[in-house]
Amino acid sequence: MTTDRAIGRRSGIEPASLFAPDPVSAALEHPRTSELRRWTLDYLCRPHPDLGRHGPVCPYMGHAVERRFLWAAFFDGPRIDIERIAAIVDDLYELFPVLQPTKEPHARFKAVLVVFPDLTDYTGIEAVQHDQKTRFVHDGLMLGQFYPGCTVAGLHNPHFPALDSPLPLLAVRHMVASDFLFLDTSQEWIDIYLHLFAPAIPEFITSAMADRLVHEPVPENDPAAPEPVAAHNGAPRPP
Repeated sequence: MTTDRAIGRRSGIEPASLFAPDPVSAALEHPRTSELRRWTLDYLCRPHPDLGRHGPVCPYMGHAVERRFLWAAFFDGPRIDIERIAAIVDDLYELFPVLQPTKEPHARFKAVLVVFPDLTDYTGIEAVQHDQKTRFVHDGLMLGQFYPGCTVAGLHNPHFPALDSPLPLLAVRHMVASDFLFLDTSQEWIDIYLHLFAPAIPEFITSAMADRLVHEPVPENDPAAPEPVAAHNGAPRPP
């Protein structure tokens, strides 16, 4: 992997380009780098029969890989506490804008994966993602959690665990228009989304729309949860 020496001041995180050719740094790659590349190429960038729609699992990722705008960092150890993960994400929030590319339109296609290959308890990943998502959304970014056995469903098939991955990780990328259903449990998030993707609508209208569109999250496996509705292609609203 190739690195441009962007280093986090709290955690020491140093994202490296996952697909840029660099024979020198290739010898220093993390032992799980090849596994991460395979998952990215063979899962995220390809269609899946259970996805519920045409196209790759993550349309965004194909652009990041093709343009070599995908960055990654690894943190080893079976015990990484919430404070440590929070510090890593704090650094990632600061580093993301300065990672290449930094100029539009190319900057919109970059993404970063922070991998915790030895973790078996994913509580910290879930907690930090939940606590810090809002400030990423304010910057037009998405912070997502992936790990083995993650049950968060895809948008088009409630039985497809879209965020299940062989390696525990947190991912950051730019928000896209199809992210609405990942944001509709918060009026604040919806308001930001509307300002980004419907800029011609006056602010007082977007605020009113956000208030009406917000949806209270339903606990997973709640027997009182309503059946998915056709308007959402049969998919429950994600948390």
